[in-house]
Parts: sequence; C-alpha cells; structure tokens
Amino acid sequence: MPMKKFKLWSWIVCGFLLLFLGATFVFHQFSLRNESKLLTPIGKQVTVNGHRMNVSVKGEGPQTIVFLSGAGIASPILDFKNLSDPLSKKYKVVVVERAGYGFSEDSDRSRDVMEVLSETRQALAQAHVSGPYVIISHSMASLESLAWQEKFPDEVKALIGLDWALPSSYEDLKENQTLLTVAYWSSKIGLLRYFPESLYIKNQTLIESERKQYKLLAYKQLMSQAMFHESQTVKENAKKVPSNINPKIPALLMVSNGDGTSFSQSEWQRYAERFASDQSNVQVVYMDAPHDLYHYQSDAIVSRIKEFLENN
Repeated sequence: MPMKKFKLWSWIVCGFLLLFLGATFVFHQFSLRNESKLLTPIGKQVTVNGHRMNVSVKGEGPQTIVFLSGAGIASPILDFKNLSDPLSKKYKVVVVERAGYGFSEDSDRSRDVMEVLSETRQALAQAHVSGPYVIISHSMASLESLAWQEKFPDEVKALIGLDWALPSSYEDLKENQTLLTVAYWSSKIGLLRYFPESLYIKNQTLIESERKQYKLLAYKQLMSQAMFHESQTVKENAKKVPSNINPKIPALLMVSNGDGTSFSQSEWQRYAERFASDQSNVQVVYMDAPHDLYHYQSDAIVSRIKEFLENN
C-alpha cells in the first residue's frame, strides 16, 4: 500500500476511534445523570472527612462482624450478601464501603492505609456501631485489618481473612501502572458499558433488582479515583503494616488455589504458610476455589466462620 494511502486510512481510523470514544463519553455522562435517580442506597450515610460513606448494619447478636472488601468491588454490600445474609441471623453484621465504593462518595484524599483505617473507624462511630469487632476482610483489605489489630488491638476481637493478599505478596507483585491508567480512563469514558456484567458481578445469588443496582454502581464507581489511588499506593501500604498478628487475637485465614491472583497455587499458598508458621493463634484453611472464594464456597465459608467464632 502506498504511503499516502496508508496515512489516509490511518487518519480515517483515528477519526472514527475518536468519534466513537467521544460519543461513548457523552452517552456515559448522560446515562450517569439518569441512573443516579434509580440508585437506592442500602444502609446509612455518614460524613467522614468531607465525603459521604455508606455503612450497612443488619442483624443482632453477641458479636459484631465488620466486612471490608478487596480492591475494585463496585458494591461491597451486594458482593458480600451471600455471606452477610446468613451470618446476620446470628450476629450483628456491618459492611463499611470505603470512599469510591458502592454508595459511598468518591474522594481525592490520600489512600494511605492509616487514612483508610481512620475513615473506617470514624464511619463506624458515626453509625453508632461499637466494638470490639470481628473483622472479615478480603484480599487487599488485609492491610487495613493488620494495621487495625496493631494500632487498636482492644477494638479487634478476631480476624478472618478471605484469601488475604499478605504484605509479603506485594513485594513480589509486578505492577503495571500503564494498564491501571488505561483502566481508569476507560472507566471514565464509559467503556465498561460494552463489557458483560459477568466480568464485575460475581455474586450469582443476587436477584434481578440487586443485579441492576450493582450494574449501575459499576458504571459509576469502576474505577473510581479512590480505587485508582489505592492501586497506586498498595505496595507502599504493604510496607507500613506488620507481618504478624497480636497473639491475643485469634485469626482464621481461608486461602484460595491462587486462581485470579497472578501467582501459582504453590506460590500463593506459601505466603500464607510462612505468615502463620510461628503464630499459634493463626489457623489456615486451604480451599480449592479462586481468589474470590466466597462466591464459590459460600456455604462452607459461613459454616467455618460460625465454628471459628463459637470456639473463640
């Protein structure tokens, strides 16, 4: 193909691409305004550091469970529903949605792990939820959980890790900041609307109305500014938290087969094995399920949580 024709076709393709992205962005912004009227907040809205945070509280019982989600979850309340619903029949169950997650407002404040922990504790206080807490956290929220038990051990009754991304794993994690930046701007443009919902809605127990709310939250929150900043600072945050748990605090770690973590099964499980090796208060259970294991073995996980809490 002659160079002139090649350049011409290149300009045409670039023009169509820019037109497509521009039209998508305009449609996305228009849709977000309309969809905001369809969102029905679940839980209580409190104001922390100038932005609204959402806290869901349900159930009553002798112990208070606080759920903390991993990274990039559009709706932690709906995502954890297959665990929180059955557990709320016996315990008080709380889900705190961080800034930029679920029904919480986005924020441009620092995502330093201590800042995030401070906001979680303030949100609980404003929602009138007192400790000590049983903290159940997934993946990246291990860092906030470890910081919590170190700085405020009297507030933590027990720790339950849903496939924790342990601090040592972040030392070996290969970050791709370019990919993160592309994901951020793709979300802002609205390209998520072209992807199947199975990509971001993993909880298959949700009813149709809940799936619709989840989808609208995904369009709004993935990837929020707060999520983007979390991803950029996670390796530094991992250096700021301890690699051990207060010996007075019992802990249960449920560990996946590594699928979805970028590590092999043996590599992923070795992190947990080493973490717990000299800590008698830490139990480890290995499960043949992917990283978001609570969407694959929810009944077994609920049973293990109940058994663990009854014995501790």
